[in-house]
Amino acid sequence: MAGASPASGVRAGAVFCSAATWWVLAARKGAALVFCPILAQAENHHRADIPVPWAEALRSGCPDGARIRCRPVLRPSTQGLIRRGQFSAALTERLLTTLCAELRHRQQEDAPAPRFSTRHRDKTGRFHTSPSCTGALHLPPYRPEPRSPRVLHFF
Repeated sequence: MAGASPASGVRAGAVFCSAATWWVLAARKGAALVFCPILAQAENHHRADIPVPWAEALRSGCPDGARIRCRPVLRPSTQGLIRRGQFSAALTERLLTTLCAELRHRQQEDAPAPRFSTRHRDKTGRFHTSPSCTGALHLPPYRPEPRSPRVLHFF
């Protein structure tokens, strides 16, 4: 374990492919890497999907019409992945912004709904209903992916 990580020279926006899936590196989380899958010709559109412009797809080697699904997947390294290219800084920034927004949305959806009996009024008669955003960008706990024992999904 004294050697350098196999992903030491890679930065956010790097495009990889495995046997069945294309991936884009979003960030590092400690010693692990956070990837988002790239879906080719996705029929089901999700709010966290980002279409890959044709010029970016051509430069990085992605299939035309691909979409990045902003669903974080944690991998310990880039072992088993082949590097194909690099997305531009603008698309990488958009990826990170959408990923943070999606994590915030999921946290708000998973939060328990306030009960009417526990709400109280302040001195002006208004209800205290504003949710706290503290910790909105923390990643949820790990859940193993059913397809591969080495890859961990967040949701």
